[in-house]
Order: sequence, then structure tokens, then C-alpha cells
Amino acid sequence: MEQLAYCTVLISRVLIAAVFLLNGFGIIDQGIPAREMAAEGVPASIVPLLMLAGRCLQIVAGFALALGVYPRLAAVGLFFFLVPATFVSHSFWLAAGSPSFQGQLINFFKNAGIWGGLLFIAAAAGQLFILPRNLVSTRVS
Repeated sequence: MEQLAYCTVLISRVLIAAVFLLNGFGIIDQGIPAREMAAEGVPASIVPLLMLAGRCLQIVAGFALALGVYPRLAAVGLFFFLVPATFVSHSFWLAAGSPSFQGQLINFFKNAGIWGGLLFIAAAAGQLFILPRNLVSTRVS
């Protein structure tokens, strides 16, 4: 049973990491989020910098999550990235009565489901790691 739990957490990490890696590498179009940030009042001069920072975080933390390099820390980092991104990009309450309401509502709660998965991974102890445990925790002798 313990082996099943390890495999389940590993599969969960890889599946959730895939979403962030696709975003980070630009396979999923990032033009809409950039326009949404500008529409929300973010200065146009820093939108490209924020997009680059977000992509870098998604790539680094996505690989860390999938490969087991500090997966709990990677999950926390992605969680703190995704929460504000969701509120900015999928504010369904502002789209009430418009044709985009349903899509925004679905995407908001899809992201909320990913929040739950990231929190589960962040809280799951005893995960498979690439780094040996003695490199993960350093002791002072």
C-alpha cells in the first residue's frame, strides 16, 4: 500500500507540473494574460518583465516538482504564483452577465482545483526525491 501512495504522489506531481511547464515554455498562448495584466492597470513597461519572471518560475518549479527536487517547496512556490494569477486572469465576478462569464468561472475553479493539488503535494510527507535525504537536510556537527 505504501508503494501505491508513493506512485500516486509522483503521478500527481508530474501531471500538475505539466500544466506549468506548458505555460512556462509558451506552448499555451501567453498573449491573453499579458493583455489582462495591462487592462488591470499594470504598467505596460513592466508587463514583459512580469511575464518573463512568471515563465521562469513555472519552468524551474515545474521541473523541480516533476523530478522531485524539493517538490514541496516547488508546490508552495507555484501555489503562491497561481493564486494571484487566478484572481487577475479569471475574475468571473467582473464578467457577470457577459458571454465570457461561464469560461471565466470554469477557469477560476479549475485553477482552484490545482491549488488543492499543490497544497496536497506541499503537505505530503515521504515523497520520492531525486536528491538523497542527506543533501536535502544539512546538519551542523
